[in-house]
Parts: sequence; C-alpha cells; structure tokens
Amino acid sequence: MRKSRAPDLTQEVLQRILDTLDSWQGKLTWDLLLDAVQVLIGHRYSRFTFAEYPEIANAFALKKESLRGTLPRTRGEPKDERLRAALQQADRLRAKADRLQAENDLLNEQFVTWAINAERKGVTMDMLNAPLAKPNRDQTKGAK
Repeated sequence: MRKSRAPDLTQEVLQRILDTLDSWQGKLTWDLLLDAVQVLIGHRYSRFTFAEYPEIANAFALKKESLRGTLPRTRGEPKDERLRAALQQADRLRAKADRLQAENDLLNEQFVTWAINAERKGVTMDMLNAPLAKPNRDQTKGAK
C-alpha cells in the first residue's frame, strides 16, 4: 500500500515551521523537528523536503549552531507568569532576528555576485536603475 503524500508547503505552513524553529528549546534534530511539525500541521514531511527550502535549512542550521553554544541556565525561573511569558517572547524574537539577519546576509552576498556579473557583461548602473515600462491598463485586447 502506498503512503499518502503530504501537501506542498505553502507560505503559511513555511512560516509556522520557521516560528517553531525560532522558539525551539532543547535538543534539535531533524526527526524532532519533523515530529513537532507533524503535531502542529497534521502531516508528516521528510527531512529532504525541508532541506529543499533554503529558509528552513538555513534556520535549522542557525538554530542548531546557537543551541550548541548555549549552556543551561543556572538561575531560577521567575515566579511571575507574565515575566516568564515576556522572557520567552524575547528569546523567540531574538532567535527570529538572528535568522532574518542570516537570510539578509545571504541575500546581500547574492546581490554582490549579481552586481559583479552584471559589470562583467557590460551592464551599467544606468541600465539597472532604468524605470520599468508602465503597463497599458486603459485598453482591453478586443477594443479598437
């Protein structure tokens, strides 16, 4: 009997996976992430599916690296529930900011590659900065 295929990842599902990674605490493995996503979304994806999405692969590697360097906290947890929630939110937002900074660095690196390649092909800055032609929205195809 053949297994049913999980649906393709939408932007919404992708964002939920990234949010899960941003808020991850403790040991992180692909299997643990896949289990958490299955509980969250209701479908089982494979590690190879996640590895095809650079956002997930980069966020996973970044989170794994950040968890590798952290030591367990020796201070006690605050008793106030609101303070604990605020600290957890701050940790989540810090992890998200780190992930977005890493993505931005990769995009900047890609931009520099494109700029150098464009310069080698003789494309000038004036050509790159030329405004795009405006679409003619006043006429329909059939009207004369």
